Amino acid sequence: MSPVTVGIIGAGNVIWAYLQVLDRLIPRGLARMGPVCARRKETWQALQTRRPGINLVADAVEVLRSDVDVVLIITPPESHSLLVRTALEHGKQVVVEKPAATTHCEAQQLSELAQERVLHLMCAPFVQLAPTFRALWGRIQEGAIGTVHSARALYGNAGSTWAEWYHDGSVGPLAEVGIYNLKTLTAALGPVVEVQSAESLVVAKREISGQVVRTAGSDVSHVLLKHKDGALSSLVSSHCIQRYRRPALEFYGTEGTANLLGDDWDPRGFEIWRNSAGCWEEFEPIDPTWLWADGLAEMVHAVREQRQPRHCLDHDIHVLEIIEASEKAAKEKRAVTVQSCFPPLDLWLEERHDRHHLHDHTRPADEQ
Repeated sequence: MSPVTVGIIGAGNVIWAYLQVLDRLIPRGLARMGPVCARRKETWQALQTRRPGINLVADAVEVLRSDVDVVLIITPPESHSLLVRTALEHGKQVVVEKPAATTHCEAQQLSELAQERVLHLMCAPFVQLAPTFRALWGRIQEGAIGTVHSARALYGNAGSTWAEWYHDGSVGPLAEVGIYNLKTLTAALGPVVEVQSAESLVVAKREISGQVVRTAGSDVSHVLLKHKDGALSSLVSSHCIQRYRRPALEFYGTEGTANLLGDDWDPRGFEIWRNSAGCWEEFEPIDPTWLWADGLAEMVHAVREQRQPRHCLDHDIHVLEIIEASEKAAKEKRAVTVQSCFPPLDLWLEERHDRHHLHDHTRPADEQ
């Protein structure tokens, strides 16, 4: 089969991680680079210096009208929905950075369009694909720590010094950084039915690209989630966290405790306390070369193998509704219900499928 051609719309900071993914696929004949739309021509020289031979274009239409199989969209969040729709209308498979749309209703419409066109649409974050998280997920599903009743998550940074949209109120800390933890919490504990939250503005002014700008909206978010199966989880996300040293995710069950080490977008292994063992058991990361941008690799493999990607759009739509519900809960100072849902996920690692003689179309972890 011919290599899958990938075109890119957007050339901000995250492009280098996605190019690293392509660097693993291109030498193996699995993918090739198409045109890259970098709207600001002042960035071209730096891109050409670091990536000789890159085919730069100034208009996204040039990517969409090319012969690429997959379009990767890594532009500012407010542009995602329109670009995804246009790419699908041009018959392209689409990978888009988070969030896929500004509302869950918009995302649902994009999902329906992808289904109508028989095309794949994958939305970041791709944390549920990390082999280390999948291994921990499997232990939890098998009851290693009993019934999970509580979970805690935290992710944040000190904010952006390069992108004004980061602090202009269009995307708050929950949608920008907390979305990673939301995806992993819901992957592990299932859909959410109720949200309570509080938000705060801490840093009123920031220097971005040499200019002092006012922060709009909040930069700290605390969220309490009630899951459909009865578990409660809490999440802190912020653009004011300078450093932290704690597990990305903590799961508390009736028979033990499980912690994901590192961040869920960069897992460093996990540890489990089981009452039956009476000690902490620590597990090294599985495939430590896995990147948070490897959703693009999953799409390339899915296209080549003519299968569905290991991805659930209903899950992404649900996460977007949780974010909307959290914003409403903070504003109205009350609990807000969540109506959407998603089916049970199949994140079992391949060896588990082999052990139980189950059919699985996914590739071995060392080929991801």
